[in-house]
Amino acid sequence: MDYHFRRNGLERFLELFTKLRAGEGISVLLFFSYAFLLLVCYYLLKTVREPLLLVGGSAELKSYAYAAIAVILLVLVPVYSAAFRHTSKRFLVRGVTLFFMACLLVLYGLGRAGVDIGFAYYVWVGIFNVVVIAQFWAYAADTYNLKSGQRLFPVIMVGATLGGLAGPVITGALFPLLGPWNLMLLAFVLLAATLPFVGLADRKVPDGSRALYSEDKPERSGLLGGFAVVFADRYLLLLACMAVLLNWVNTTGEYILTELVVRYADGLIATDASLDKGNIIAAFYSNFFFVVNLMTVGFQVFLVARLFRWIGVSGAVMILPVIAFIGYGLVVFVPVFAIIRAVKMLENSTDYSIQNTTRHALYLPLSEAQKYEGKTTIDSFFWRFGDLVQAGVIFAGLNWFGFTIENFAMLNMGLALVWLAIARQIGRRYAAAEQSATMNLAPQLVRPLADQPAPPGSDLNFRLPPDAFIDPDAGDVLTITASGAGGAPLPPWLSFEADTLTFRGQTPDDIRGSTELHIRAADFDGACAEGVLMLRHKPAT
Repeated sequence: MDYHFRRNGLERFLELFTKLRAGEGISVLLFFSYAFLLLVCYYLLKTVREPLLLVGGSAELKSYAYAAIAVILLVLVPVYSAAFRHTSKRFLVRGVTLFFMACLLVLYGLGRAGVDIGFAYYVWVGIFNVVVIAQFWAYAADTYNLKSGQRLFPVIMVGATLGGLAGPVITGALFPLLGPWNLMLLAFVLLAATLPFVGLADRKVPDGSRALYSEDKPERSGLLGGFAVVFADRYLLLLACMAVLLNWVNTTGEYILTELVVRYADGLIATDASLDKGNIIAAFYSNFFFVVNLMTVGFQVFLVARLFRWIGVSGAVMILPVIAFIGYGLVVFVPVFAIIRAVKMLENSTDYSIQNTTRHALYLPLSEAQKYEGKTTIDSFFWRFGDLVQAGVIFAGLNWFGFTIENFAMLNMGLALVWLAIARQIGRRYAAAEQSATMNLAPQLVRPLADQPAPPGSDLNFRLPPDAFIDPDAGDVLTITASGAGGAPLPPWLSFEADTLTFRGQTPDDIRGSTELHIRAADFDGACAEGVLMLRHKPAT
């Protein structure tokens, strides 16, 4: 039972951000790298799509593209479900990746031949983003067990976050040099580079952290595929509603911010006609995105794992709707540009870090079909459906009802309340599923701690038995601490290395009697067990 300890250098470094079991480091690094490559690839493709569409098209065409994405996903979701039920999971992930690689080559060839692929490529990138990213997290959720996923997803998400930051920088530097067609080929290479991670990443997960696989295929879901899986389960249906509301509120907030940015620029130009409106808007968004990205990285690296430990996934899911409700409430009553700017910075950075990690962790206690079919359906179709709903509401609000900024902010307040109620229900159901899956059993002392001789003036160097404490919950990790009697600090002549469970020191020459030590083993949720270790200071004869 030595797997809790003897962590390598990588695992000791990662412990700065979350708790790890020995042997988990390499699998986390592989999933981290996989996520990083996927996000860099996506931003390469995303940068190319704008000029391909807008050079020969219009902004109006972008609106039609989102509608086309939703319609195509109605067909793709049942096809994906059928593929899931007739193949292995590794084959499915590789097969979907190869499918998108083949599509990319076809689009590249048509574009090089002079065909206008702008609209088709825009739609393809929109589908690629939601399907491939959703599949990655379904694969990760199906690889780790519940306790391990809660601990490790925040670190894996750092890889996605850094990929999202590096992607625009790389594409900005390479676009003038390579142009759109060569960037598409580079994206093809990056996508191909993710294939070795499929299989390798889950094989490197140690047994105590691995999800239990079932060889039995789920029942057929019929022609509706993943839609049937979602509508058949109340928890998944709540997750689908949350996806629609999240996207609706966030995109409406983007409209409010954009409108105020334009007004801000017009106000500056009214006082100084020499100013350029485009430069003012570009400068604002450059600073805005920089601050949001900086906050996102800070939250992801230093806060998310700790929030999971303090309030759990069921508590973290309610953070963003609370922020949205309070933030848009401020906009309603104090419609000041600086306030909406701060609200959107906090909302976006929380969404990209805390909410994003939480959203993926919510699938950890579910079945394989719910992770693959249900998650892919929610993160693809229902996510894009939120875009369509928001666009329709903005159109109706502006053209039929004469909504102002304050009206849209008040609408977001109401939506945030509904979202919060749904998040509360999701949190309760997740907590029930978590308890059913793990029971959150406390650690146990299974081997009494034998007294240790510590004669006066002697050098001490002994190790606790690594299997003295065990945790019945699969995937949990123990933190071992040592203190004096009554929780007092260790005596100054004694030290304890938690990583190796080793005591070191030199007993004073004049010490007599015994020293009582309390050894405490706590799991990730704070449940603990204790044992007493006595150091006997009988002089050597």
